[in-house]
Amino acid sequence: MRPLLAPQATETTASNSLPSSCSIFHRIKPLAALLCSAAALACSAPPARQGNAQAFRIAFEAAPAQFDPRYATDAYSTRVLELVCASLVRFGTDGMPRPYAADSWITDGLEVRFRLAPGLTFHDGSPVTAADVAATYQAVLDPARASPHRAALRSVAAVRAADAQTVVFELTQPDPTFFEAATLGLLPARLAKRASTDAASLIGSGPYRIERVDRDGSVSLAAYPSFVRGRPRFPRIEIRVVPDALMRALAFQRGSIDLLENALDPDTLVYLSRRIPHTTVYSGPSSNAAYLGIRFDHWALHDRRVRRAIALAIDREAIVAHLLRGQARVATGLLPPEHWAYTGRVRRYRHRPGRAAHLLDQAGLPDPDGPGPKPRITFSYKTTTQELPRRIAEAFAAQLGRVGIQLSIQTYEWGTFYADIRRGSFHLYSLEWVGIADPDLYRRIYHSQMVPPVGANRGRYRNRRMDRLTERAAATPDQAARKRLYARVQRLAARSLPTIPLWWPDRIVVSSQQIPGFRPDPAGSLLAAVLEPAA
Repeated sequence: MRPLLAPQATETTASNSLPSSCSIFHRIKPLAALLCSAAALACSAPPARQGNAQAFRIAFEAAPAQFDPRYATDAYSTRVLELVCASLVRFGTDGMPRPYAADSWITDGLEVRFRLAPGLTFHDGSPVTAADVAATYQAVLDPARASPHRAALRSVAAVRAADAQTVVFELTQPDPTFFEAATLGLLPARLAKRASTDAASLIGSGPYRIERVDRDGSVSLAAYPSFVRGRPRFPRIEIRVVPDALMRALAFQRGSIDLLENALDPDTLVYLSRRIPHTTVYSGPSSNAAYLGIRFDHWALHDRRVRRAIALAIDREAIVAHLLRGQARVATGLLPPEHWAYTGRVRRYRHRPGRAAHLLDQAGLPDPDGPGPKPRITFSYKTTTQELPRRIAEAFAAQLGRVGIQLSIQTYEWGTFYADIRRGSFHLYSLEWVGIADPDLYRRIYHSQMVPPVGANRGRYRNRRMDRLTERAAATPDQAARKRLYARVQRLAARSLPTIPLWWPDRIVVSSQQIPGFRPDPAGSLLAAVLEPAA
């Protein structure tokens, strides 16, 4: 289901306008030297494909955390599961639902009837039936299962199979956000009745099936030839976990990786596209939003003046220009400008360190020693061990340090980091929301009743007005009326700052071969790259 969380995965270089530029520059030197050395070797012999010659190799920065679609929320898990488990619908690049496991649907506002595509089967050869769909969703609705996707089904009173090919969702009220929930991967009824499933026992109905999961989290997939909603482009896919950006670049250069998505720093991207024959770069806008997460019930962070001071102290324009090399746009909120509900008429936080210091004084956090080294206050900041998030953390620490806020940077591998964020063990952190389609996201992450495991209000934000506005917007069927309500939601979020918007990253895919008809999916889906449309 959408949207998801992912770490900022673009590796970039720094400039002299950012802190620690010398140390960052020296860290980049080995990358340039190694790439140049590899290029010298490449001049004497063309790069050869390594590994399975029939496999299409994709690099991930981290391993999937979950292989059960009822519980998966991180981007890596979802990108694998969408290849393995078909869902009732897929969303197009325009943000509208498209037929997938469901061939068609009708609704009268209180009932949605899906007709399943004929001939769709699970990987064990059994047909996908309405009973399987009902069992999958009933498991998510069961409070005892504590599925993080249950909140998206708030309007669903019951799910039943009308016949073998027709599944019916009975709603308590008209729900314009319902189709977000229809992107859940389907399981056979016998698996859906289990508390959970793993990669070894997972049986999906998508274009690929899981062959093997290695100890490092790398995944081998085999094409499922009986898939009826399109033809797999490749007989095999190898998803390789390569956490280090340098190693990803070298793997692509020597021909052992075929596709990278937002996984190279801009300078290396330019280098590879110019020096490696047949490199194809696809780019386009994404539906992702990077943000700074805040523990709202912390005694100091609960004060809006402190949150605003943090927003004013961070120079997002400099980070986008120099660390991200312009491959992002400074964000005013979660929804990007292309979204139908976006409004730009919100409070904006340009870099104003003097104003930030004044707000901290007003909040009772005076500077203890003027220009001296003592901080006003110290917050922990959690991030991953990947290079770009670490360098962004360094930039944040230097910029906040200038107004007297000290960051204690704590880095973890992805699984540990994400577990801490989900249980609220942080002061500050940074992540991206991936694949934002319906603005009901605001309710799922800001409503006071959406604290995990029910929803994704990980910062424990509480605001009665936000609760009322997001509830009204979620229950309003008319899109024009919803847009007006979400404009109010965005203005309230910009004033209150439950999270601090950072930037909207571009979607950049680098491939070693031309993929006919491919263009990057704003949400980061891999289906368009590995699946040919049905005739």
